[in-house]
Amino acid sequence: MRKPYERKIYFAMALDPIHIGTGGYTLGRVDNPILRDSDGVPKIPGTSIEGVCRTYEYLQGLGKNVACAKGKKTRVNGKEIQPCGECHICEVHGFTREDRSRQGLALFSDAKVLFFSVASLAGPVWITCPGRLKELNVNQSAWQDLSQSEFCMVSKDLKSKLNKVGYLNLGWVLLRLKKNGEILTHNITSETTFEIDGIELKFKDRGLNLEDVFKRLVIVSDYVFSQIVNSNLEIRTSVSIDPITGAAEEGALFTYEAIPRATIFYFDVTYQRPEHFRSSLKLEDAISTVETGFKLFESLGVGGMGTRGFGRLKVFGLDGRLDTVKLNEIYARNLLDEVRELEGMLKEAKPEEKHTIEARINKLKERIRQANEEFQKLASIWEKVSREVEK
Repeated sequence: MRKPYERKIYFAMALDPIHIGTGGYTLGRVDNPILRDSDGVPKIPGTSIEGVCRTYEYLQGLGKNVACAKGKKTRVNGKEIQPCGECHICEVHGFTREDRSRQGLALFSDAKVLFFSVASLAGPVWITCPGRLKELNVNQSAWQDLSQSEFCMVSKDLKSKLNKVGYLNLGWVLLRLKKNGEILTHNITSETTFEIDGIELKFKDRGLNLEDVFKRLVIVSDYVFSQIVNSNLEIRTSVSIDPITGAAEEGALFTYEAIPRATIFYFDVTYQRPEHFRSSLKLEDAISTVETGFKLFESLGVGGMGTRGFGRLKVFGLDGRLDTVKLNEIYARNLLDEVRELEGMLKEAKPEEKHTIEARINKLKERIRQANEEFQKLASIWEKVSREVEK
């Protein structure tokens, strides 16, 4: 029997430090701490991933109005508008209107730290722990459980570099390498398999083919993992500058945490089959819509402090994102539908409302004309090149 859903695992790498704040100040070592899981390890909540994703989909023309990007009624230029309930964003992420609402087709999990980047005397290494590997159902023939917190397990590549050394420092923590005279090693590579819903996949099958990371991968115990992660978070200090004096404003100094760049996360998205919700989309359309939003994460980022060099996140395994032609096709259809809807409203509008509606229609028509002119120019360039090639 066919499953009513498809679950896809995604891996992501922080290209910049990531700051997902808790929403307030605390009395601790930093003023603005980041969000943490129940085990004390930082994470990116699924709500942040989903919210940013639908916004980036809207920026690429997959929604009919800004309310579609929010999923609820919103006020624009003093007037309330509602989600259309028909575009790709509304269908995939859900919406709430006054007359009806619908749950989204895509269910997002939290993004958890899988490989955490740490400095050591052997150079940068990435650490993980048995708990994270078990959650992902990583083939245990490539590694063994590590319950003793004073030991760590290294890759064969690191073993050759540390063969004469009995310890490895991970930040301030010093862990033993040898047990019974032998260095503990694992065989986790991009070829190693993990299991999701009974299906075995290799890391490289989902785009995680970073050999430098696997060659420098270290396994520590679950207890030590959380200690090392929290001791090696990036701490930044910011201050507001007085534009008149050019000096720091009094009392404006504050600190905040961030997950360091090069950290590897994993999360999943469960795509429910659209036919069960009487949706006109296909399952492939839902996947393509979400992955089109993921594509902009590596340019526009996720989380706070985006204007200060934070937030960019590269998501691996995007094999269903919409191409330029399809994106423009959806965008053009959404614009046309909005024009037709406004023209219908114009016929029944009150005299004082007609000017606003006509202005909106003219603005949309001008946008369509400009897009047509731009693509005509592009088409003429490629047509000219094509003729030259055929000579």
